[in-house]
Amino acid sequence: MCPIVVIAAGRRMTIENFLPGILVLLAFCGYQFGLPDISKAGVEKGPIAAIAIPPEIETASPVARFSPDTLFEVINGEADLYLKAGLVAMETQRFVLTADARQLLEIFVYQMTDHRSAFSVFSVRRGPEVVPDALTQFAYRYQDGFFFVHGSFYIEIRATAGTNQLVEAMQDLAVAFKNAHTVLDEPIVELALLPTEDLVPASQTLYPSGAFGFESFDDLFTARYKTNAGDATAFFRICSSSKKASELAAGYQTFLHEYDGEALGVDDALPESWIMRVMDSYTLVFTRGNVVAGVQDAATPELAGMLAHRLYERLSAGRNGS
Repeated sequence: MCPIVVIAAGRRMTIENFLPGILVLLAFCGYQFGLPDISKAGVEKGPIAAIAIPPEIETASPVARFSPDTLFEVINGEADLYLKAGLVAMETQRFVLTADARQLLEIFVYQMTDHRSAFSVFSVRRGPEVVPDALTQFAYRYQDGFFFVHGSFYIEIRATAGTNQLVEAMQDLAVAFKNAHTVLDEPIVELALLPTEDLVPASQTLYPSGAFGFESFDDLFTARYKTNAGDATAFFRICSSSKKASELAAGYQTFLHEYDGEALGVDDALPESWIMRVMDSYTLVFTRGNVVAGVQDAATPELAGMLAHRLYERLSAGRNGS
């Protein structure tokens, strides 16, 4: 009889968590693996079933499918991001290298509402030190992970190590998934409204909710900038009306006041603009029509003003041309 692997409640069920139990099972039971509790997982076929599995890997578990109601079972503590962005379902499956069953990888396929919501979770989950990849419009990798957006899918492929064999297997599995699903490569047009000068590559992010700790900042686009005067973050949100934009800007001003923000005078005022010092950085916020926008975490008021003007000009050109 095979030993039973018990997984502590509240831990994310990834191959890193399962590795000790998996190795025990390999030793005693060949290729049988301890699986997450899939009693609430769906049984209908989904996106993973369509993949032509690369020959260098073989399946080590059945596909487990989770709904918005059961997602917490597999990523407890992190499910909120996906749910607020618009999760439809998530599937996961584990694989081993055909030539070496000790080397493991796992795919997580998050089916989102659309390509925009898929980009949202991709961008928020992305770390600062990534290597862009040309597989799709939005893709990057680490030594032991591959992450990309394909249509309404956000995909994570994770491995237990960064060996050459696993890196190649992750790449091939990613290509196989892309080939199995034909999608429209739709652009996210709002990204073109962010200034390009001094932009930190691959830093554009779409927050589904709670950006900068402010709960009302949902659907907020941001990007980081590195200039000779220091670093800062530009942001904007398109609202349903100019009134809503003004209300949101005022709400954020009140929020910063609660965190000891100090209001300063604005020398070169943008429409409905204000600037505050919060601890050791500066935040400048303005509105343009139905858009609330600004600069966060600037080292100086001058830097905040410079980037804010760039953003205002970009928004003006883009909105007038739309």
